[in-house]
Amino acid sequence: MSRLAGLLLAVYLGVSARAAAPAVRLVTFDTDINNASARRILSAIDDAEANGDALLLIEMDTPGGSVEATEDVVKRMLASKVPIAVWVGPSGARAASGGFYLLIAADVAAMAPGTRTGAAAVVYGMGKSEEGDILLKKATNDLAALARSIAEHRGRDPVSCEKAVVSAESFTDTAAVAAHIVDLVARDRSELLAKLDGRPVKRFDGSTVTLALASPVLVEKPRTRAQDAEERVGGFLGNPTVVYLLFLIGLAGLYAEFNHPGAWVPGLVGVVALVLFAVAAQSLPVSAVGLVLVLAGLVLFVLELKIASHGILAALGTIAVVAGSILLFPGAGRDLRPPLAVVLPGSVTLAAICFTATRLALKARRTPLSTGVEGLRGEIGVVQHPLEPEGTVFVPGEIWQATAPSGPLPAGARVRVVRVRDLVVDVEPVDAKG
Repeated sequence: MSRLAGLLLAVYLGVSARAAAPAVRLVTFDTDINNASARRILSAIDDAEANGDALLLIEMDTPGGSVEATEDVVKRMLASKVPIAVWVGPSGARAASGGFYLLIAADVAAMAPGTRTGAAAVVYGMGKSEEGDILLKKATNDLAALARSIAEHRGRDPVSCEKAVVSAESFTDTAAVAAHIVDLVARDRSELLAKLDGRPVKRFDGSTVTLALASPVLVEKPRTRAQDAEERVGGFLGNPTVVYLLFLIGLAGLYAEFNHPGAWVPGLVGVVALVLFAVAAQSLPVSAVGLVLVLAGLVLFVLELKIASHGILAALGTIAVVAGSILLFPGAGRDLRPPLAVVLPGSVTLAAICFTATRLALKARRTPLSTGVEGLRGEIGVVQHPLEPEGTVFVPGEIWQATAPSGPLPAGARVRVVRVRDLVVDVEPVDAKG
């Protein structure tokens, strides 16, 4: 009996200990920031609040992404009722661009050795113009103000955080701690949670809480296949190479439809590709100058059909398409622009397709008609009713009113059409030119 009581007591104490263990909700975020992936963090914050978790831990390795998606996550992080820690890890990871804002917005910002953060400058694709400079300055000042505001309320150095935006500075883990951008360095998750246990944390609203993370229970919500697919599609459309290829396919499809009206497949493919391009390009810098050059190139190909330039307009169109494609994505680095090894062959291929289509269209326009009334000239027929000098002839498939200027011809005689006038054909005997 005593043994049974002891066993029940041990089970009770074990259950009580597990029930009292602090819950740490874990989110592993190792992708770019887009609307689909951002929803994973937003959902985790909601779940952490609903379950009263002790901490939400975001393990981050991201190149950044959409400004809109980043701002949505930052707003929700600052309003979270549950403390949030962001750890850039493992070693070699980064929190660049939009990831920098998520890092400094956390209640606790931590990094693993050998990681980096920053490079949060605005990349705006308006080209070198007064309007582009003004818009770039406005966007930079706006995001720099956001970084300063977060830093001031989180107790981080606003000057250093502003440099990451205005000057695109990057910081190693050691430099980030020295600059008072992040709070600590931890080799792994276990060391991080150990360092956070008993640590007082100042919340964004000014209140202070002490983290109690002794023997924490990690809770991580498994991702569904639908969520994985959604994030993959979002990441796929965020790839600058894919965005550029969509742009080329869209233009090629519409140009093919323009040259061959009624062939609806190229037009449909072109429209769908351009819609996807417009959606995906929102998270990438796209140069207005490059876009205008590419479109101008297509206009030159169209003008080649209207104006006899002996290929000069088509050659200029080729140059404009290639130059515009190179300038289309002004961002620095592989995360913001497609490689030149894709841009050059792609733009040259588009130009070649347009050039070839234009030449074929011109050739077709200059080819004499071989059907209808004009196509009758030279056709061989048979006299149905004697031509004296008027009668009828049977020319492939139809009976025509006919005259024989060279003299009467009997029924059954083989004749050749020499002229068509007002739906009357002039004919001559086949042996007249024999």
